[in-house]
Amino acid sequence: MIENHAQFQVTQEQIQRLEQALEQLRQTASTAEFMAQASAVVEHIRRMRAEIDVYLGLPDVDSDARGVSLQR
Repeated sequence: MIENHAQFQVTQEQIQRLEQALEQLRQTASTAEFMAQASAVVEHIRRMRAEIDVYLGLPDVDSDARGVSLQR
């Protein structure tokens, strides 16, 4: 759980690094490899975004509405 601005910033940076790693994986891995590995990373990103939403006091948003897709 994010409790202060410093933790908020760290979480944002972690999300950015994970998204960059996903992009690198997308460019270098086969579709099957990407799909096998990316789902766990995407779920972790979703959890961190949900923590940010709670910290910011935003209402719950259904994760499917975020538009996240693993398809190339």
